[in-house]
Amino acid sequence: MPSPPKGTESRPPRLHLLDFLRLVAMGLMIQGHTLAALVAPACLNQDQAPWWIWEGLRGLTAPMFMLISGAASVLGLRYGAGGRLAPGVLGRRLRMAALVAGIGYLMVFPANRLADLRWVSPDSWRAFLAVNILQANGATLALLTALLAGARTVRRYAAWSVGTGLGILLATPLVAAVDWFRWLPEGLGAYLSYQHGSLFPLFPVSAYMFLGVGLGALLLEAPPERRVRTFRLACLGAGGAALLVSWAAQRVPLATLPPDQAWRGAYAYTTCRLGFALALFGALAWLVELRPALAAALAPMGRRSLFAYVAHLALVFGTPWTPGLVDGPCHGLTPGQGVLCVLLVGGATFGAIRLWDVARDRSRDLGALLYVSAVIALVRLLLWGGLQLRPFGPA
Repeated sequence: MPSPPKGTESRPPRLHLLDFLRLVAMGLMIQGHTLAALVAPACLNQDQAPWWIWEGLRGLTAPMFMLISGAASVLGLRYGAGGRLAPGVLGRRLRMAALVAGIGYLMVFPANRLADLRWVSPDSWRAFLAVNILQANGATLALLTALLAGARTVRRYAAWSVGTGLGILLATPLVAAVDWFRWLPEGLGAYLSYQHGSLFPLFPVSAYMFLGVGLGALLLEAPPERRVRTFRLACLGAGGAALLVSWAAQRVPLATLPPDQAWRGAYAYTTCRLGFALALFGALAWLVELRPALAAALAPMGRRSLFAYVAHLALVFGTPWTPGLVDGPCHGLTPGQGVLCVLLVGGATFGAIRLWDVARDRSRDLGALLYVSAVIALVRLLLWGGLQLRPFGPA
């Protein structure tokens, strides 16, 4: 078989490891959002097991997704003579970044239709501009694309990305201490500060994606038969180092941080999340080594993480135009009832993914028709509105 031409983003056989990790992260995300939204808060006592463990796992989903996204950005990359990428590579990545961020903003659209934007209150605009994981992912992907354009080699791309990620972690307390809204417009300041409701500002969240590029480079350069083992050892080693840093950082004074951001911007918190996420990756990679056939069978369900994110949030929280489960009589469930809802939401989400893949596999025309229909439905909602306007967002 001829090798792909240099300078292209080749399409080698899928590496099941990353897809399997993404699937596990999707499962953690779905159960976390569903239980937090539907189970009565009095039942979720985070001072007792298993709920403190559950809360800790919820905190790992964002670092896991960002690390995986960074690693996936490396696989298939090839630089040609003179360090040039194939025409269109950078453009495709920038379009994907815009798509991901755009979906994030659409999911919290502040009006029932475009014509109603004139009546949106300042508080609603602030909530709309707050940065969630999709906006952070899209912005970081755009920054990674800029690094990719100037790197000229995969190793240099990985080195620059890892260095940038470490720099972001180091700068996070300093960035968190600044009132960015005094100097920047609301939409830009939201990418740098928690103060106005952003859940995932770029400092520190983007650091995980930059660091993930290093994991992807290891996978790309390791011999195929040793890739999973190399990944496992790297994750366990780096995770252990991050946890040691977190332990040491607990003794660093936090006087420079605003009281409401001390825990989110502190080195101990950011490196703890990174360390446990990497340690979990190492454990899952060990499982892939032990049961490669199982990982290969489950991995295809992990390839539609964006679809899964949007679908399960639409089911649980609704959209700006439609209600979700939180609006029905099932809000305030017992933990047992919440687990049943997790199975319902997970089954509906992954079932929809499977139907979408079957439709695309059987007919490209059918897949294109579904895509066009979704675009038409969105345009219709933006122009004429939906069932209702309601606040939206994960708890």
